Amino acid sequence: MERIILDVDSAGDDILAILFSAGCADIKLEGVTTVAGAAGGIEQVTNVVLNTLTLAGRNDIPVAAGAYRPIVGNAKADMEAPVHFEKQLQARFGDRLQGFNPPAPEPACKAMGKHAIDFIVDTVRANPGEVSIVATGPQTNVALALQMAPDIAQLVKQIVVLGGCFQTPGNMTPVSEYNIWADPEAARVVLRSGAPVILVPLDVCEDNRVAASMLTRDDLNDLASLYPASKAVSYVCETFPIYIDIWREFFELVGFPLDDAIAVVAVLHPEFFEMTEPLFVDVALSERLVRGQTVAFQGRQILPFSGPKTTRVCRNLDGRKFLSLFKNSIGSLS
Repeated sequence: MERIILDVDSAGDDILAILFSAGCADIKLEGVTTVAGAAGGIEQVTNVVLNTLTLAGRNDIPVAAGAYRPIVGNAKADMEAPVHFEKQLQARFGDRLQGFNPPAPEPACKAMGKHAIDFIVDTVRANPGEVSIVATGPQTNVALALQMAPDIAQLVKQIVVLGGCFQTPGNMTPVSEYNIWADPEAARVVLRSGAPVILVPLDVCEDNRVAASMLTRDDLNDLASLYPASKAVSYVCETFPIYIDIWREFFELVGFPLDDAIAVVAVLHPEFFEMTEPLFVDVALSERLVRGQTVAFQGRQILPFSGPKTTRVCRNLDGRKFLSLFKNSIGSLS
């Protein structure tokens, strides 16, 4: 049984990661913490999480709201671009976009009074060596927790960071992926903390080399036929066709990439991945074009860069095994 804190920004793939984690028999979801990111402000992000857990029948899982902005951030217009991404898609998809990142209704349950940073620190300290943090949005909460309580770097089992890109082009700039780009200062804190890190980049999520891991309309049909009584499955089948269409037509991928659930499975089944040995990975902080670029130090260089060799970078994924586990876990929810 893997014990996980899931730190999310509540975009579409975060919703699926929450459902996957809640339905997987081998995961104990200690709590979900929220951070402002691709889906909008912290209230929207937190409400989406609460509604998703209600859908899963798991209101027992605590939710703690966290950082409402990055440590430093980028230009205001740039920061708002992912939230207003649908404006670029309006001409092509029209009314179908009503189901894409809609405003969350008022949830039936409330988030706990504790801040996400305090929840992370307290949970890790109370369970040394047992809890993994899976951060699928900007790294702001995790970085601030590490700065407030540096000792948790040695107490956490591992930190899985969804972010970065190496061979696959970035989705914000040609070399920068959104989660790292949105708060590169925070990502640098996490990668330099000395904690054991698994970095899950776009290379194993949003690249047709790993097409077998992507959600397609055929997968939705399979889910609907296998689990007709599941409310969670019905929600996924009703909500995600537009996501599949966008990622096929706009990003030219085979289906909708399940980035956040893939990050969760890195804790559960690291054998599904091909990973590097532990490396030092750093983040570029300046100049708009390369801001947020992840740089893995390999080979031999003349200039003296140094940092902890604590990050394993995922290079490949057995998409079939992952997707089978994902569908079974979602289908187990009532």
